[in-house]
Amino acid sequence: MAFDVNPNLPAFRKCKLPGVGLLVVCVLFSLSLVGLKGQPGTNLLNSRFSNRNIYVDYGQTPASYRVVAAATNGLGSWIWAKQTLDKQTIHLWKSFNIPASDPAVHADLRIAADNAFKVWLDGQEIGDGSDWRTLSIYELNGKLDPGTHVLAIEGFNDCDKAGVIVGFHLKLADGRVLEIPSDTSWNIVPNSVSGWQTATRPSEDWPKATFIAHLGQFPWWSIPTTVAHIQESFPRPVPFWQGRDFQFVLVAACGFFIMIGFYLLIQFVSQSRTHRLLQIERDRIARDIHDDLGSKLTQLLLTGEASQIKQETSDVSVPRMCEGARDILATIDEVIWIVNSQHNKLNDFAIQVCKHAQRFLESSHIRFRFDVDHELPPRTLTQLCRRNLFMAVKEALNNAVKHSQATELTIHIQLDGPTFVIMVEDNGIGFDCQHVNITRNGLVNMMQRMEEIGGSSRVISQSGEGCKICLSVPLKNSRLRRHWLGSLNQNRSHAHEEDGDVPAEEITQADKSRNVL
Repeated sequence: MAFDVNPNLPAFRKCKLPGVGLLVVCVLFSLSLVGLKGQPGTNLLNSRFSNRNIYVDYGQTPASYRVVAAATNGLGSWIWAKQTLDKQTIHLWKSFNIPASDPAVHADLRIAADNAFKVWLDGQEIGDGSDWRTLSIYELNGKLDPGTHVLAIEGFNDCDKAGVIVGFHLKLADGRVLEIPSDTSWNIVPNSVSGWQTATRPSEDWPKATFIAHLGQFPWWSIPTTVAHIQESFPRPVPFWQGRDFQFVLVAACGFFIMIGFYLLIQFVSQSRTHRLLQIERDRIARDIHDDLGSKLTQLLLTGEASQIKQETSDVSVPRMCEGARDILATIDEVIWIVNSQHNKLNDFAIQVCKHAQRFLESSHIRFRFDVDHELPPRTLTQLCRRNLFMAVKEALNNAVKHSQATELTIHIQLDGPTFVIMVEDNGIGFDCQHVNITRNGLVNMMQRMEEIGGSSRVISQSGEGCKICLSVPLKNSRLRRHWLGSLNQNRSHAHEEDGDVPAEEITQADKSRNVL
């Protein structure tokens, strides 16, 4: 910081004693510092400028006078709001464009205000001041990219007259100079508007600035008492993630996703509750069927058998009626098993398949055996999976009895990694898979049932070499796939299987004690 003081100021040239003039200058300078002291950001010697290069020049000699007068080159007019008030704050706004491919490489901003100012470039504060007799020149170095930029000034009037005077010079990369003086093209921004320092377009309700006085017009100076040179840099480009628009969009997106999350959580809780209530109702229906309808059919069967024993002559209608009642009871047991959620374990499924195969094949000439893993994992199957898989097994057994002419049949039930596999194998006559008439058997229905639960069916057969039907269903599906398959199954089967997308789940520790086949 350097100060050049000369007693031969133009205002004191009438003083005959140089020492007296020097004394008066020193006193006035001290008073000006005292007057500036205590106002934040206005003391040229305060900590704000302690690390900046500041040169304060006085126009003492004609040469110095010309230097100081040259500092006012490019200044516009004194401007302010249409109405001037004491203790008044106004916001001045001006946008400008830097041509494409020619960034600004240097600029100087010259500004003074009666009584105080604060200035921003593209939302970044450049500086402030509060002595209207001082012209502040901000030397801006670096690079200012092409495009639209904003110069914003906040002016404050303590009392009486008020005004702001500005001159902004930008040197472009190609050597051209862009000048922006203060004039009536500037806009006055209402004090209630926020973020006006970075607004790139003026609003229609922003009035134009009012001309107050030309440079040098009374009561303001024609040349400043002091000139402060301050080294600054161009504002650095703000990363897009720090921009106001991006942050607004980010907050809006976060709010949107939070609402979506809450909505999905509510839907999940509601669906879980609905599913739980539905499962309770299904269990109740299964109990009612077993206790009410099942008991009545059993009573009817016992009555028919008792009547058959008492009859002296054989009547074929009564045995047929009893046999039909037994079939109905077996069918009811299967329906109850499918509906009841307490019988959804892999072991339960294997037991049910074996019971059905034994009941179905005992009246035929086919010898049968079961090959079941004695340690099936403690997993559960959904109701839709149990139903489709069980119906596919029934169809395979039915085809074997009707078409295979087999003498032996084996049912394999095992777990191959994450896949539950059931294979029905016979030693019958087999068939040529390439020439089979699929319209006359249940193979198509079997394949469709397995596709509905995300599984697969595979038929291995040749003429004279028996037949193998392999049914497999994966136990580990992604939640999204299970949900999609559940929706697809509901549409394709047209059956109300609301729990088709319920995932397979681990059995509890208390249930492991029932893992018996």
